[in-house]
Amino acid sequence: MAAEYHDTKLALGSDVTLVLVSDRGEAAVAEVFRSLWYTIYCFERQFSRFIPSSELSVFNRSAGSRLPISPEFRDILRVARQLGLETGGLFNPLILPALHRAGYKQSFVEHYQDDVQDDYSARTVVQVERLEVTDTTACIPYGTALDLGGCGKGYLADLLANTIVPDWLDGYWLSLGGDVVGEGCDGSGKPWKVAIQSAFKDNTASRWCLQTTGKRFAAATSGTGVRTGTQQGKRWHHIIDPRTLQPSNSDVRMATVFDESAVRADVLASCAVILGTRQALPFLKTQGAQAAYLQGRDKTMKRTESQFGAALQRAGTPRKELAHA
Repeated sequence: MAAEYHDTKLALGSDVTLVLVSDRGEAAVAEVFRSLWYTIYCFERQFSRFIPSSELSVFNRSAGSRLPISPEFRDILRVARQLGLETGGLFNPLILPALHRAGYKQSFVEHYQDDVQDDYSARTVVQVERLEVTDTTACIPYGTALDLGGCGKGYLADLLANTIVPDWLDGYWLSLGGDVVGEGCDGSGKPWKVAIQSAFKDNTASRWCLQTTGKRFAAATSGTGVRTGTQQGKRWHHIIDPRTLQPSNSDVRMATVFDESAVRADVLASCAVILGTRQALPFLKTQGAQAAYLQGRDKTMKRTESQFGAALQRAGTPRKELAHA
């Protein structure tokens, strides 16, 4: 019978949990874990805005110049640009100056909050069309700055599932903070059941979960309850509305979106928070999201799902919870 192996580490600014299900034994699974963690480590070193030597940080300091870029940077930039276009600019990877002005300049990871960081508060937010990417180079306008935080974890989750996870696993569950991708069955041989986290500490919100079918699934949760702070007496959170360049003020406290890919789910969840309950569900349907669950600030819940083989249902005893980073 297949066994379920777990491994959790601090990475990407939150807890990352990897679960692999296999009957091939601990040694074979350990090798997969090593490959997964190595790829996660390399990704963070290359694309974190909180690491001054990362390719992303160097790129931002050189805004206005066309720089040679790695194939990995090229690929994620193209995905970010495309998602920005598809969402009509509701997702904008060039939002970093507004994020800094709001107050989100430092890492939230313990012992790293006081690290010296670049400050792009005085720079300008421009439309995603201004991000230029070729096969070997990229450029953003002078006086702008790029942030991949709105899509990076989802992109990495898809990358791990597509390139590292072997076919011989009976199942896997890769949770990168608020972004999850999985497939197959758990250690008991049943398809994964994904519980949706409550947005409220008293847990009074009605609990729902997604019952998967064994096929590949991806999910992401975004909300205004984490990555928060106070600046000049004003409370802020990290989800910036590109239309106002201010933290979103919609009635959505938390949005969970299921989609074919984790990077799309990641982006669409943030878009849902920005749009609010009245506009978010129609928008998600036009974007082809498989299912969504919105939790309002007044503790109301709205949900939608399409016919794709899995279904949202009342949570009984969920096998995994979709945590919010």
